[in-house]
Amino acid sequence: MIRIERHPLVSRDLRELARHVAEVSGDPRAAEHRLDQVDALLADILLNPKSGTSLSAGLAGWRVRHGGTGRKITIVFRLTDPGDRLQIALVAFSGQNWLGTVPDRSGAFPGG
Repeated sequence: MIRIERHPLVSRDLRELARHVAEVSGDPRAAEHRLDQVDALLADILLNPKSGTSLSAGLAGWRVRHGGTGRKITIVFRLTDPGDRLQIALVAFSGQNWLGTVPDRSGAFPGG
């Protein structure tokens, strides 16, 4: 079984995603739907944790997957070398500059 480890700021990512969707749409249910899409994308990643696009430029080992309606949800993750932990560095939505944020967060995990 793969254990999920989240960067401490992933909770904030999810709150901000939900707040943004609720404000823009005017519908709290739309925010809940997007959070369900995050969960579905994470479940899909767990089924195939070596999927996604490999990142480079100092982010070796990290991958990115996009999903949800319009592929607007982004999750940056890596499977640890023993394959027992899936580390989530970031959850982003739509046009966020996730690539500029990942280097700061990737160092929070053992092995950087």
